[in-house]
Amino acid sequence: MKKIFWGLVAVLVIIIGAGCVWYKVNYGTAPYYVQLTQDGKSEKINYNNGTSGTLYRYNLTGYDKSGKSQQVKLIESRILKHDAYLKVAYSKKENVISWEEVKKLEVPVAALKN
Repeated sequence: MKKIFWGLVAVLVIIIGAGCVWYKVNYGTAPYYVQLTQDGKSEKINYNNGTSGTLYRYNLTGYDKSGKSQQVKLIESRILKHDAYLKVAYSKKENVISWEEVKKLEVPVAALKN
């Protein structure tokens, strides 16, 4: 009886561990740094409630703290400040999850070199 119990516990631990790894690979984020050197492309949208709005799409090259590049797509409902530095949380599955403006001094040197 004990062998069956511990066998089930081991299987459960393996399933939970595999699920955590899968989630981190697909939805985990990594910080990348981008500089807004171009304006976003505007796109008019209509919401289900009858109102309309504008989205701005930015296709940028981001760099991690070691200088490795990654194409990132940022969609925002407002125009972002030109030449600003952003720290974005990038996910392979969802692209940019969140972002915050940072000062140039806060950007790692390897990311600035590119």
